Amino acid sequence: MRYKCRKISNKLIINGNLRKAQWEAAEGIRLVDTVTGLESNNQTIAKFLWNDTFLYVGFYCRYEQISATMSGFNEKLYEEDVVEVFIDDNSDRRTYMEIEVNPLNAVLHYYIQNDLAGTILQYARVNNNIISAVIQDQEEKEFMVELAIPFTEFITASSIPPETGDIWLFNAYRINNSFGDDVEYLACSPTGMINFHIPNCFGELEYTNIPIL
Repeated sequence: MRYKCRKISNKLIINGNLRKAQWEAAEGIRLVDTVTGLESNNQTIAKFLWNDTFLYVGFYCRYEQISATMSGFNEKLYEEDVVEVFIDDNSDRRTYMEIEVNPLNAVLHYYIQNDLAGTILQYARVNNNIISAVIQDQEEKEFMVELAIPFTEFITASSIPPETGDIWLFNAYRINNSFGDDVEYLACSPTGMINFHIPNCFGELEYTNIPIL
């Protein structure tokens, strides 16, 4: 899977609203069950944009109910409802960023080392430099997550900020507890198992100069 990440000419105001013109023009990827590849009844769509300062990520999520109680930085958000993005900026499939945001706008930011043989080391970022916002609509049963990741958080890519045509690796996920004990694990690029840390399943994020606004 290759996603063409379109460039915007100015900075997005991060307020959780994915109905801005820039997001409306960006391609959406519908997340599917990470094991089976089947679509979920609770639609989840991920989108990406960039400028010279930030990589922007947006998630649109439908839900039946929300399970989210954590509000602190780097709490174990993956134990409840959460959206996640993994970014491998040098495409080595062994080191990558894991960033999560839950419906309460709590953030987790890890740096991962993965030997691809079963050992995964997680290093928590000391400072939260991720700009994020969440809008939750209980009547429509939907929430939107918007985040801006500064390119200064990445240090191993060939170019920081990226140059047009650069390709990084990525995947995006959602853990959805809408159905009580029947937890859904959704992914842009399915991993074939309930395990998101499968870098060989990462897709390609291509930085394009196709303008939006």
